[in-house]
Amino acid sequence: MNENIEYKVLARKYRPQKFKDLIGQDVLVQILSSAINNDRLAHAYILTGVRGVGKTSTARLIAMSINCQDRETNSCEPCGKCDSCMSTGVDSNLDVIEMDAASNTGVDDVREIIDNIKYKPIIGKYKIFIIDEVHMLSKSAFNALLKTLEEPPDHVKFIFATTEVKKIPITVLSRCQRFDLLRIENKALTEHLINIASKEEIDIEKDAISLIVRSADGSIRDGLSLLDQAITNRDMKIDAKAIIKMLGLAEREKIFDLLESILKGQSLESLNLYKELYDLGADVTMIFDELINVVHFLTQMKIAPNLRDDIYIPELERSRGVEMSANLSLNNLNIIWQILFKGFQELQNGFHLYQHGEMLILRIIYLFDGSSPDDLLKNITKKEQNESTKEQSFDHSSDKDNSNKVLNFQKDPSVEDHNKQLNKHKDIKNYRHFVELFFKNREGLLHTKLYNDVKLISFKQGEVVLNTDNIHDKSFNRNVGKMISTWTGRIWQIKSSNSNIGKSLYEEDIILQQKEIEIMKNNPNIKRILKEFPESKIHSITELADVNSIDDKIDLNLKREK
Repeated sequence: MNENIEYKVLARKYRPQKFKDLIGQDVLVQILSSAINNDRLAHAYILTGVRGVGKTSTARLIAMSINCQDRETNSCEPCGKCDSCMSTGVDSNLDVIEMDAASNTGVDDVREIIDNIKYKPIIGKYKIFIIDEVHMLSKSAFNALLKTLEEPPDHVKFIFATTEVKKIPITVLSRCQRFDLLRIENKALTEHLINIASKEEIDIEKDAISLIVRSADGSIRDGLSLLDQAITNRDMKIDAKAIIKMLGLAEREKIFDLLESILKGQSLESLNLYKELYDLGADVTMIFDELINVVHFLTQMKIAPNLRDDIYIPELERSRGVEMSANLSLNNLNIIWQILFKGFQELQNGFHLYQHGEMLILRIIYLFDGSSPDDLLKNITKKEQNESTKEQSFDHSSDKDNSNKVLNFQKDPSVEDHNKQLNKHKDIKNYRHFVELFFKNREGLLHTKLYNDVKLISFKQGEVVLNTDNIHDKSFNRNVGKMISTWTGRIWQIKSSNSNIGKSLYEEDIILQQKEIEIMKNNPNIKRILKEFPESKIHSITELADVNSIDDKIDLNLKREK
């Protein structure tokens, strides 16, 4: 007799028959329960959410509850035994009309609904129209529904379900009471699958359940479908390897091995591990999708270390995650993730996927050196402390520093020279000293522009703000900053401003010289000279290295005149 019973897939067999059976939708259940108990039902509901979270099930539960003939007074739960509940459960209730908008998109289908509205319900209190994937209706179909949706008869209720709520016209949304069904949390979905596995007497490992939950991505229906697929052979225990093989996933342990090898800069070993995963049947895009997920997981472990105690994460991933995240900074993880994500996008439109994957692995190794600003500062401090023995210990300290990096490869000599310059840290007293450095280092063109053509707005160590309105070279600031940073061993920022409050060095020197000339005119000796030669003027003042004072110089000149 049992042989004649038709097998039901788990998603249908365990479809919720009560509001309490809805997983992970506590807020929705609470609001609907209150509305049903207080008889404050809206004439139209719209249920939205990702696939498989219970939109259609919720719509049927609402229909069963409000049409239930034997529902308890202070309860929203349908009895499940009356004629209305029984017929709704097997899709034969004439008062509950379901329509799939994906295959009935036209205005004629909506007009058929409108024609049925005038008929009273046969069994229950309400005539209920459930339209699934309502966003698939055409624009004209929505327009035909608007008036009826706004003022339906008292005996009519509409319940819409959709995964694309943004595609529904705002005029329809404004006439409905909207509920957003949430993705199912991993904890709730895991417990639900374990409970069903227990009822079905399925022997399945917890790590295998975790893999199914991760692949389901918050969808109960997807989780039950994958579990259904996994229990095809009931005679054997279902372990993580069976699920990995079934889903075509790359084995997570090997993904960790591959990422660790990449971070160590082991090119050949990384490519061999990648080939091994590929030979085992893992898809190329799936491998890099898993790499992205592992990097994201390591970032989570870095930010929230308490994840190491989360029992819903496989033990292997927790132990490897703790070990690897401890040796990586958030900056490291961010760079790796960006490279992987960009490469994953390229794979979507690629042709030679396997070769492309190999090049992506090499790109990570040779694009990313693992150095962060903090690492560089630590290296500089360490070198300053050992400056007396720098020449002897340079090679050893370099090897030691490189061992702490995520990836190890030979540095560009220009980078080494730049790091040596960082140890000098020359301070610049003022802007005049700043400009003089360009004269001393034979950068005559830049020195001339800095002296004559730009105006100083502000000056502090590491930052100079200039008015460069008279400079037409777009790379002027960059060239000045690059050279001064090289000479001083620290980073300088050269910024431009439209302010006119400053003066150029040339203008300052002219003003200063005029003040000195006025002072010089009051000198007794100078007065005598100007009196002797009425048409004479002081043009400039020059200091002579072999004369101690201006008075001595003037006396000498006077004696010559006599």
